[in-house]
Amino acid sequence: MKNIKHLFVAAFLVLASAAFSQNNSKVIAMVTKANWCPVCKEHGPRMMDQVFSTYTDGKLLVISNDITNNESIKGCEKDLKANGLSNLAKESKMTGMITLINAKTKKVISTISVAESTEAVKKAINSALSKAS
Repeated sequence: MKNIKHLFVAAFLVLASAAFSQNNSKVIAMVTKANWCPVCKEHGPRMMDQVFSTYTDGKLLVISNDITNNESIKGCEKDLKANGLSNLAKESKMTGMITLINAKTKKVISTISVAESTEAVKKAINSALSKAS
């Protein structure tokens, strides 16, 4: 339970900081997760602490697609809609996945599991950032 609280606090901080730098975003990382997902519970805090927190230049916007229940889905709806990702989010039903999306074109660049190594996820993000340039 403590890890889940840390995940939500970290997610809020990343999302809040990303909201201010949204205009500079090149890539959107849509994280499809759920509170009941064991992969999300195990790897989510590492993604927040060791991956997303290292991208502070505003070029990566992290958005949660929390499919835990109807309430969490509605809670994410505003950010997803504001970034043109509503339809893509509805299609993304596999939890523990990061979908890397070109912020301008809204085209999916790649997807990667949060269970992958920190280095592999950073490599995927860096590759997406270079493709979106």
